[in-house]
Amino acid sequence: MKDTKILMYVPIAIAMKKVLFLGAGPCTLVAIRRLREGPPEIQDQLDMTIITNDQWHYFPPLFADLALGEVTVDKIRAPAENIAKRYNAKFVLDEVVKVDPANRLVMTKSGKSFTYDYLFLCMGTRNAPEVIPGLAEYGYHNYSLEGALKMKEALAKFKGGNIVVLTPEIPYRCGCYPFEVVGRLKYLAQRKGRNYSVTLVHTMTDEQIFGAFKDVARQFKRLHDRMGIKYVTGKNVERIEPKKIIFQNGETLGYDLLIYVPPVRVPKAVEGVDELVANPKALRTTFPSFRNPHYDEIFVPTDSAMPSVGLPIAGIFTHAAAIAAADGLIADLTGVKASVPFPEQIVAVTDFGPTGYLVSFDVYDNGDGTARQQMYVSASNPFIKFMKLSFYLGWIESLK
Repeated sequence: MKDTKILMYVPIAIAMKKVLFLGAGPCTLVAIRRLREGPPEIQDQLDMTIITNDQWHYFPPLFADLALGEVTVDKIRAPAENIAKRYNAKFVLDEVVKVDPANRLVMTKSGKSFTYDYLFLCMGTRNAPEVIPGLAEYGYHNYSLEGALKMKEALAKFKGGNIVVLTPEIPYRCGCYPFEVVGRLKYLAQRKGRNYSVTLVHTMTDEQIFGAFKDVARQFKRLHDRMGIKYVTGKNVERIEPKKIIFQNGETLGYDLLIYVPPVRVPKAVEGVDELVANPKALRTTFPSFRNPHYDEIFVPTDSAMPSVGLPIAGIFTHAAAIAAADGLIADLTGVKASVPFPEQIVAVTDFGPTGYLVSFDVYDNGDGTARQQMYVSASNPFIKFMKLSFYLGWIESLK
């Protein structure tokens, strides 16, 4: 009788990679979606967890539409947990209080600790109005849900006078925003028959504005001149008092309603971690991989990292960066370099009130971990602003 050999197939254990996403905004959504759309062979390797302190996912530009009374709260948010459900990830509703990159550890307010193989810092920028005395007390903004609701209420009660839109620091989130919102406010007054003026106060000088925004600045300045919007530029704010802005040179400017662009700071959970923080306003990252320069396993494609590589703090750049970061992780797991590089052109859709602009950015790799961009208007038409709103609302509806 011949010997019979019995072959036994033993399953090979797949090395799971713990991937943490801090925050549940567009940065996390884009990155985690990209990973799940990646090669089938990596899907069983991804043990992904989202940690966020907010049960809602927002598309931040819609806060302006909420503040101006054009949408309702239910239209601008979707349950953040739906991201985890749709893309097969764990969901933790908790506040991150500390990131310890040396030990690959994230700690939360509830006392939990999370280890990781890869970390995506997607916590965005922190609004920091407290750095200018009186700003939060006497002004309004639409960079958060709470802020947008307060601004909406203030606009509804406003009977007339001078609205001042103040940009006290650079960099700030969405470079075009103050120039957009002054147009939208003036357009709102015209449509509703209200009698108020609008003044833009910006820390950048005229030369800096036109140097940075170039053709875009010329176009929106012509529009603003026709609408009667005033500019006060090159002003550094010392403090805000009731009905009065005090500048550092001793000059003052009165207002009846103050709307401001919040100063930005890095998330509190990473403050003091030198390897993660480039300066108080920006996280460290590297273009075009969007990895932290000190820790290869940490991806930083969030908006608060853009200034450290020479790009604006804007959602369109975060979107592209999140894809680049996810492709970097896919490359780590497959050994195959990503086939889709960071785009050489990015297009923003804007709303300036009576019309909209397509603002294009040509992006150039400096070859040293940084980039530069050249912006210009590629189209102007009232239909563009409706395209913008439709895209944003569709983004939220897709998660409901």
